[in-house]
Amino acid sequence: MDTLKHIALRGGLKDFVALSSRELGQALGVSQQSASQRILELLNDALIQRDLASRKQRVKIAAKGLETLQREYADYLRVFELRDRISITGRTTSGLGEGAFYMRQRGYKDQFRKKLGFEPYEGTLNLKVSGADLSKLMILIGEKGIPIDGFEAAGRTFGGAKVFRATLKGVDCAVILPIRTHHTDILEVISKEFLRNRLGITDGDPVALDIEL
Repeated sequence: MDTLKHIALRGGLKDFVALSSRELGQALGVSQQSASQRILELLNDALIQRDLASRKQRVKIAAKGLETLQREYADYLRVFELRDRISITGRTTSGLGEGAFYMRQRGYKDQFRKKLGFEPYEGTLNLKVSGADLSKLMILIGEKGIPIDGFEAAGRTFGGAKVFRATLKGVDCAVILPIRTHHTDILEVISKEFLRNRLGITDGDPVALDIEL
């Protein structure tokens, strides 16, 4: 993790950065041989990419490496900052209209009414999360939440989910996460109101959710 963090601090999240084994060894207080081995291990684990086209070795953090760093950051948030609530900011984005289909299902609507105290508007508000807030989203995915059971209707199976009570600009709502969700940058928000109209928000607007854990 120290090696990955060092590459990130040198700018390796955005682009390839020059990094010799000697430089890495000096920065981490290990031998050049050990530093070289660490770089090879990161490469073998697909955590970084390497560019050998130039005379100097250049490395960049790969998508898997970024996810590893985000999970590490999420752990520190759990240790030092989080209590019973978390704030996540995302930008409003248009979905594919699937939210409305699922919100119309009686098997979901009955559970929402019973467990959340409201029957949602037939549609979801989608928020695209980026940057440091992705680590907070990882925390949310790992939390238990309020379970919504799967069911069968009209010859098809509808999967289970978990929901978290939340507020959005003072309006009561909830975040819904399908149980199968692992890697996502989209938060789906449900409410008894049509949030776009109620709050006057459009695609691209930043929105902060205050979520109960």
